[in-house]
Amino acid sequence: MTKQIEVEVRGGIKNFEELLEKFRREAIFVEEKDRISFIYFREDSDVNDLNAVREDPVDLKLRVTNKEAEIVMKYGRWGAEEARKEFLFPIDLDKFGSALEFFKHLGWFRGVLMDTKTFLFKLENIEFALVRSGDICYFEAEKLISDEESVEESIMEIKKVCKKMGIEIFEEKEFIEMMETLNKREDRIFDIKEKSFKEVKKSFEEFF
Repeated sequence: MTKQIEVEVRGGIKNFEELLEKFRREAIFVEEKDRISFIYFREDSDVNDLNAVREDPVDLKLRVTNKEAEIVMKYGRWGAEEARKEFLFPIDLDKFGSALEFFKHLGWFRGVLMDTKTFLFKLENIEFALVRSGDICYFEAEKLISDEESVEESIMEIKKVCKKMGIEIFEEKEFIEMMETLNKREDRIFDIKEKSFKEVKKSFEEFF
């Protein structure tokens, strides 16, 4: 069976450079990622009300990672700890604007931009992403599984490795507060009905 359930936990990073060096010493470096994500919210949702938004199981986004574009949809309730189904559909980079138009006509046209620099590592069969977006830093630790019965066991396994590395997982309130901070950055709100992709792209040319 194809692996399709993403089990993931997240936490804050107090000293990014220090933790990055620790992972370089103790984990296997995989790659560095420069990513821009167009993270969608439904037309009638309040971007600033994360408690309401997180109840929507559909997490839809368009993103570009190291010049490679894709449509991403995760399904399930999200939070500091989660297990969601993940769907990835690669698209040509030069079709990114057309994809935004396509979703606009389906009623998906507004949301939040997330530009990140990520360092990816493997440690004990778990993928760790150390992420920086502006002055906000956090980590994501994930494992892909195919059996829903293994979710709790996988979360415990991830937590054990996080503890070994001396990094703390978010409490749910802390995670919501971080997401609200990210979503309230006015220069990263997008609405394709009001501003075209060509206009938005000008501020993030390095990703395309």
